Amino acid sequence: MDDDTLAPFVDALASALIMMVLVAIFFLVQTATSLTASAKLTTISDKDLHDQRELFTPIIYRDVVEYNLDENRLRYIVNFKLDEMHKILISNSLKSAESLRITINSNDDKKKSTVNMLNFLRDMNFSKNVKVYTEVLPTTSVLSSLSWTIL
Repeated sequence: MDDDTLAPFVDALASALIMMVLVAIFFLVQTATSLTASAKLTTISDKDLHDQRELFTPIIYRDVVEYNLDENRLRYIVNFKLDEMHKILISNSLKSAESLRITINSNDDKKKSTVNMLNFLRDMNFSKNVKVYTEVLPTTSVLSSLSWTIL
């Protein structure tokens, strides 16, 4: 056998070897990347909740459109953030409550309404003894409303 006969076999063997090396490198890089991502998740979840710094969130909280504290109601568009003065006023009026019903009337998705309700409950900082009943009702209005009733 001469060189001209063996040349195609050598070329095919070299090409196959190169392909195997490239596939092996691809799997090594993919494994290293997934391990790095997994390590980041592990270190984030291992931290104490109070030690974690606040992460970036794309959610922009809006001001409440209308406060009607006489009727225990506030109106908002999509989501809301209570200002400190109203937060104190509302929490003081609910301080003596043993049970409470919170109702959201909204045209938004039920998940958004649930987040808004949880945000309100967090801001009120109720004691563990307070029983809270919640409901989300659909409406056709653009403005959503959150109302509360002391039971």
